[in-house]
Amino acid sequence: MLNTIVSIAALAAVIAVCVAVHIRYKRRSEACERAINTCKQETKKAQIDAKKALDDATKMKADTEAMIQEYHALTQSGLRIIKHKKQKEIYNITYEAIRKFIHTDSIGIGILNGLFNSLDFSFFNMESETIPFARYNLDVCNNINIYCFSHGKMVLINDYQKEVSQYIDTGKYKVSKSVTGSALYIPLYDDDIIFGVLSIFNNEPYYFNEHRIEIVYCIVSYLETAIVNFSTARTSERQNKQYIAHRLELEHTLNELRKSQSELLKISTALRNTDNAVMLLDDKGNITWFNNSFTKVYGYTVEEYTAQSAHYETALRQKDAIEFFRFVYDNAKSVTFTLPHLTKGGDEVWVQTTLSPTLDDKGKILQVASVDTDITTLKKAELEIVKQRNEIELKNKDVTKSIEYASTIQQALMTGQGYLRQRFKKSFLINLPKDIVSGDFFWMGEKFGRKYMALCDCEGHGVPGAFVSMMGKVFLDEILQGCRIEDPPSTILMNLNDKLQEAVSSLSSKVGGIDGMDMSFCIINSRNTQVQYAGAYRPLYLVRKGELTTIMPDKVSIGSIGEQEQFQFEDHWLQLEEGDFLLVCSDGYADQFGSEFGKKLGRRNFSNLIIEASKMDNADVMAKFFYDKHIEWRGTLEQVDDISIVGIVITQAEEDDPDDEP
Repeated sequence: MLNTIVSIAALAAVIAVCVAVHIRYKRRSEACERAINTCKQETKKAQIDAKKALDDATKMKADTEAMIQEYHALTQSGLRIIKHKKQKEIYNITYEAIRKFIHTDSIGIGILNGLFNSLDFSFFNMESETIPFARYNLDVCNNINIYCFSHGKMVLINDYQKEVSQYIDTGKYKVSKSVTGSALYIPLYDDDIIFGVLSIFNNEPYYFNEHRIEIVYCIVSYLETAIVNFSTARTSERQNKQYIAHRLELEHTLNELRKSQSELLKISTALRNTDNAVMLLDDKGNITWFNNSFTKVYGYTVEEYTAQSAHYETALRQKDAIEFFRFVYDNAKSVTFTLPHLTKGGDEVWVQTTLSPTLDDKGKILQVASVDTDITTLKKAELEIVKQRNEIELKNKDVTKSIEYASTIQQALMTGQGYLRQRFKKSFLINLPKDIVSGDFFWMGEKFGRKYMALCDCEGHGVPGAFVSMMGKVFLDEILQGCRIEDPPSTILMNLNDKLQEAVSSLSSKVGGIDGMDMSFCIINSRNTQVQYAGAYRPLYLVRKGELTTIMPDKVSIGSIGEQEQFQFEDHWLQLEEGDFLLVCSDGYADQFGSEFGKKLGRRNFSNLIIEASKMDNADVMAKFFYDKHIEWRGTLEQVDDISIVGIVITQAEEDDPDDEP
């Protein structure tokens, strides 16, 4: 029993030891595991740090290589800028160099112009378009270029519209709303002396970061050197040219002095022997010398002429000439004038005098030469011409008055607008003669309840055309008296042609024949429901509800059809409706030259005007419309022909006249 208890106790002790050992082992295992995990984490972190260091090193290497390449490219661009000697090439290569590294929408270089106190931009590049020249006044700060130059420091604008007011007075100077984005302005220096501005624009706000600004400054350093070298070379070249020019000028002056010695002898001989009267005066106005011709023209010797005083104000016999002499001495300028003079013997001579001062280097008078040319013969001829011209002008006035009176008679005999409006309330008549009297005329008569109308354009204008128009009016009156109710317009035109032919044959031996006439002839019935038309070169226009119809004439003139010719004008019958617009005219309106190109108005433009006028309610407004359009088209050009237009808006009567056609 005791042994059993001892065994159990020993077993329990062993178990306790085993448990203790196990617990201790477990704790050590857990500690080892924690140590291993920690080691793993530290190893992983070390690997990440190593990879990051490797990436940083790789990136640093790439950045360094990029910087080296960029520096190399900048250096190469800078050397190209310095290499060139012409201003345009320097600017263009600078623009190219900057655009190789940064984007620009516009770029320009302004250089100080001391003569005008301005910044002058040559070859300003805007969106690939070159502006040859622009100038900004330094006294007016209406531009950020001026601000940059005046303050001598860089200006960076990240948002143009928001920041521009910090540099210029936008209330006083207008800023274009189209300018947006960012801008960079860098002053250009030669040592510590500012001489220009480089301005760059980009449409993207906040575009210019520190790196891009550094790139621009790097290129600017080369640009400054190139411009200074260019300016120095140009100054040296200019000075060299001035030196050469000065040397050549001195050699030329020496040669001229040598020639002058010979020329002075020739001039002295010429002054003595010329037919012109020559007088020399000193800087005080005293007469110092006459030539022989002076005595020949005026009859005075030097002693006689200057007996009272040698000064011109006392010595001159023609007192009106004194003012011209004073002008020369007061203003040191030449003057030429013409005055009559009395010779010593009392004869009148007309003389043209030229006073020419000789000046020193300071512009002061050394002497004055007076050269008198006898123009008595020319003056007498001139006076005779003036007399004849006055007589001609007087005769022209008499002829003009006669023509104006003839115009009054012509207008009184021809059908006027008042007569027309008694028959057609809504109508107008325009008559614009090229000269005082006109070769165009409007004729109207009534018979059988009908209205007979003709608008005639006699070939030519002025007095000849007016005489032919008077003949046409008389012939039409005669024809209407013998007209039968069944006679259409074509018969009337043929009768008029025969009468004009007869007149031509009787006058041809005296005046060499007369011109013919073009005509539109219409017969409108009593109710204004029908129009009969025939024409000689002149059409009839009809506008109905906004649509234009042109009734074409025969292409033959009245008076050109011989007795043996088998020709008959074509008649046209048209039914009329209420509100129809009829128009006949001469060719002068459509043939008028004008517009900015000096071309004819033409038939198409005239047709458009007819349609536009037909829409107007008042006849006077229609007439004014045609007149105003003519003046507008003609402009400053001369009217080329007589102009006549007759327009009628049809208003139909309720009942037929008893004498009208069935």
